[in-house]
Amino acid sequence: MGYAKLSVTIPEEMYEEIKSLSLKRKCKISHFVSEAIAEKTKKMKAEALIQQINEVLNDPDILNEQGVMAKMIADNTDLEELPW
Repeated sequence: MGYAKLSVTIPEEMYEEIKSLSLKRKCKISHFVSEAIAEKTKKMKAEALIQQINEVLNDPDILNEQGVMAKMIADNTDLEELPW
């Protein structure tokens, strides 16, 4: 994996907090910041995926199709056969 440099401007207080936390974790500031960015990126991607899923599931045609499928499964499932 390659690396790239990034220059950002942050408030002095934030820098001091990052510096302090990275010292406590005994890691470089760049590693600490990279981890934080990776976590934020992962969270944003997950939120975007959930939003896409919710948009699809709110489609009236898909809701109707799911209802039809659920009814078919229920009509064709013998509760006696289920393991619980």
